[in-house]
Amino acid sequence: MKKRKLKSFVLPSLYVLTIGALFISIAFLGSSIEQQYDSGNMAVSAIKDSTIPVTNTTDEEKIVKPFTSDKVSISKNFYNMNDDESKQQQSLVYYANTYLQNSGVLYSSSESFEVISATKGTVSKVTTDEILGNVVEVTYNNNLKTVYYSLGEVLVKENDEVTTSTVLGQSGDNSLENESTNCLLFEVYQNGIAIDPNQFYDMNLKDFA
Repeated sequence: MKKRKLKSFVLPSLYVLTIGALFISIAFLGSSIEQQYDSGNMAVSAIKDSTIPVTNTTDEEKIVKPFTSDKVSISKNFYNMNDDESKQQQSLVYYANTYLQNSGVLYSSSESFEVISATKGTVSKVTTDEILGNVVEVTYNNNLKTVYYSLGEVLVKENDEVTTSTVLGQSGDNSLENESTNCLLFEVYQNGIAIDPNQFYDMNLKDFA
């Protein structure tokens, strides 16, 4: 039996078809990998887009001392009914031959210093007291009010919105005996009752919601 020979063009055609099929397979595989990669990227992007950033509320809730100068010191502390007698005597202020219980903390300095708001809030009152000088009152809400006495220069007015550390004015003087010309009497009222500012500094505004 005679063997039939393949025609001369058959083998080259088979080679071409095989190579073509190989290229098509490679292209298809690459496309599939690329789609999977893009899909992965889309998933990450979706997660990023749907992620809600965490808001740092620390500054909004922060309470600070009403000054920044390191030359300010305490002249008279808050009068606490639970303190021993010696501490209570040191917390009395003297005016017109009368000793008065200090309802805040009285600060003094050898030089003028800026008085800043201890909290955010609204300036609810700007007035002058004949004994304690210029007064600025800042109301945070119905539960919390801070009062700044003995200011010399006042830089805010009633109904101004202030943030923590807004400059309210400069230290000034008052008519209390033996006090310097650079004073600040700072009072804090919670639900209408005076509280010790030294304890107030360790709190945050969430405590007064």
